[in-house]
Amino acid sequence: MMIQSIGAFVLERPYLRSNTIKSGISLFLCLVNAPGSSLVSALLPGLTDQERQRAARFVCPEALHLFVLSHAALHWALRGAGICSYSFACTAQGKPYLADHPALHFNLSHTKGLIAVALSAGHPVGVDVERLTTPQTYRELAPRVMTPAECTYMAAQQRPEDRFTQLWSAKEALMKATGLGFTLPPQDIEFAGPKPTLTRLPTTQGPVATWQLRTQRLPGHWLALAAQAPALAFDPIHLSPQDLVAP
Repeated sequence: MMIQSIGAFVLERPYLRSNTIKSGISLFLCLVNAPGSSLVSALLPGLTDQERQRAARFVCPEALHLFVLSHAALHWALRGAGICSYSFACTAQGKPYLADHPALHFNLSHTKGLIAVALSAGHPVGVDVERLTTPQTYRELAPRVMTPAECTYMAAQQRPEDRFTQLWSAKEALMKATGLGFTLPPQDIEFAGPKPTLTRLPTTQGPVATWQLRTQRLPGHWLALAAQAPALAFDPIHLSPQDLVAP
């Protein structure tokens, strides 16, 4: 497996929280308000050198705001897990991981208005948040990323664009959890029923029964969490942007 270093981070004063992660999967959600330069400035020193270099390349204030807050939320969650020092690397497919804590998996997602971070002890995990899709976007994208059976199910719904956003967030979360990302074609994944339930996945990713998925409709967003784990609890820990500013 090809890996490359993508940065390191060491806490000078580590601290724990009541939500310290010892096993299972923890999910953190942070509502994001309008971009603010003061918050970004306060959070940048807590990021890795590589993250700050990436942040410096953003020209859109909103994109910079989301990037900085999402990575600050990841560091916040790792501190809460008692991880005092760590270095990042990424696989050949581009999925980042903790080089010195390989048993602790993480994933993050952000979109306008919302950030999500997932930590998992011992199991690959993927999380995705999506803003509600417009009817036009649904009509344009559904035939390209959904299976015929999924398209038929969506078309029968009162708001097919809502179902599309739910399924797309589920597929992205699963694609991220496998570590393959978009090298795993979305149409190779199929969900059925209102829940939705995973019914098809390439055999190289193991039996569908070994994968757990949860989706949740939030005001203005769909949230999806996927993991190759025996069970999947769904009890998000809610943060505010100010929580991310370490004392």
